[in-house]
Amino acid sequence: MRSRILKAASLLGAACVLTMIAWGRLPTLTRETVWAEDGGVFLRDVLRAGHLQSIFLPYDGYLHVLPRLLASISHALVPLEGYAIAMSLLSCAVVAGISIGVFHLARVLTESVSVRLMIAVIPILLPIGPNEVLGNAANLHWYLLWLAPWLLLKKPANPAAGAVLFVLSFLTAASEIISGMFLPLAVWVAWKRRSYAAPAGLLLGLILQVLTTLVNPRFNGAAPPTDAVDKLSVLMGYVLLPIGSIWHPDSRTLASGIVNFGSWVLVIPTLLFIGLLAFVLAKGTTVLKFGAVVAIAASGLCWAASVVLSGNTMFNYAAYAESDWANSFTYIRYAAAPGMFLLLLVPLAIATAVQNGHISRGNVPFFAGIFVIFLLISYFPTATTRQTGPAWAPGVDAARTACSNDRALASAVVVVAPATWKFAQVEIACPELRSK
Repeated sequence: MRSRILKAASLLGAACVLTMIAWGRLPTLTRETVWAEDGGVFLRDVLRAGHLQSIFLPYDGYLHVLPRLLASISHALVPLEGYAIAMSLLSCAVVAGISIGVFHLARVLTESVSVRLMIAVIPILLPIGPNEVLGNAANLHWYLLWLAPWLLLKKPANPAAGAVLFVLSFLTAASEIISGMFLPLAVWVAWKRRSYAAPAGLLLGLILQVLTTLVNPRFNGAAPPTDAVDKLSVLMGYVLLPIGSIWHPDSRTLASGIVNFGSWVLVIPTLLFIGLLAFVLAKGTTVLKFGAVVAIAASGLCWAASVVLSGNTMFNYAAYAESDWANSFTYIRYAAAPGMFLLLLVPLAIATAVQNGHISRGNVPFFAGIFVIFLLISYFPTATTRQTGPAWAPGVDAARTACSNDRALASAVVVVAPATWKFAQVEIACPELRSK
């Protein structure tokens, strides 16, 4: 009993520490700003439909179950003016939970604590994280994509563990339809390893996603763009964003380097990742080779699927002129999950080096420390998408004042970021504002 209490206390302590590490990467105004769907869709639907009724509502053709759950919890737990802080903190806590979970799940690849710690810190210290994806529920799905294969590869030791894997896999799939790229892995796990909990959860979530997108198409009857981004630009974008954002955390630095020196500025990091992959495939055990193949496949598929499905011409990097690099090029959320899977090659290479006698087991913590230091260099972001606000709480106060001054007013609006987004205003009923 005492050991269980100590274990629970250590897990809670680790979760709190990691949450604060993630939270500390966000500038104050970023924490206080509601980002996109967190307000314009998820909170709006909680206010209109209610807590439970909003969880499975479709948006843009898909389900977003976990983000909607966090929106509902945040609205229920704190006063309305605290919604931004609550969503940011809960989102960081989810990422911390994912890190802790992956630390334990990574035993499927290695028993080394140091190597698993390297794997665990990747989502917390991902260089591009604070730019857009860290600290908001709207982008938690990128971290869920990172979690998905770990859930599938773990064979539960008992029914309770199986239930946890089923629920987490379901939440992952019911929050991100691109997790369907892991279906082949799920089939392999079920067939070869006779492990069914996580594959069943993934399948159920994906079935609901497909039904949702059939009933509520993303493009609302319009033909989706199928050739907006050429193949060369997809490849170039992969090198520029998932790889480039790890090596050059500031997109302006990378853009300046490209203008001045061309693609040579990305040769070294690209060759490093190719070298890591080749080393693991040549020298690693079957398990480590399998992990490397899953990592590189997931990284490439996640990037390609995101870019192609977006149909956004901003990804046509092959057609960029010098002025485009200077004025238009920037890092975006699509680099997050591919970047995490790329970084996984580093601890896999360390594990391979240990097994081949190139590194002694006693020196693994040293190399793990170097890896963490490399990531910590980018701990504080040069810019975030929410760094200019608008802060949520003052907007709520202004809306509450408007309702108080005009008793006939039915509702008031509060602005969220980004200002140019189609749902940049959240309409809140005056009774809701007056009641809190």
